[in-house]
Amino acid sequence: MSDTVVLLVTTILEIIIFGIINFYTFKFSRHNIKKRILAGIIFLLFTPLIYFGTLSFVLIFDEGGWGAGILTVFFTGLYILNGIFVLLSAIRLYFVKPSKV
Repeated sequence: MSDTVVLLVTTILEIIIFGIINFYTFKFSRHNIKKRILAGIIFLLFTPLIYFGTLSFVLIFDEGGWGAGILTVFFTGLYILNGIFVLLSAIRLYFVKPSKV
């Protein structure tokens, strides 16, 4: 396979995995602060796994390493920002109490 096809397949796979994990994160921690904080911490703890997994998978096909490095840094940054976003949304849930009607 060519480098472009491998990078494209990896990008699509990463986006699908990110979307599924993000969907279930917000689905299962809907209005529960503790679950949302736990989900944010899990996202941040999975970041090294995403980093090394993406890097090792793409380095198999990309001998130069530039595409692998760029793709790895991009998706690792995406997971870090999403983990921080989930933690910030937990803080928002803590300060905004639902009103009873």
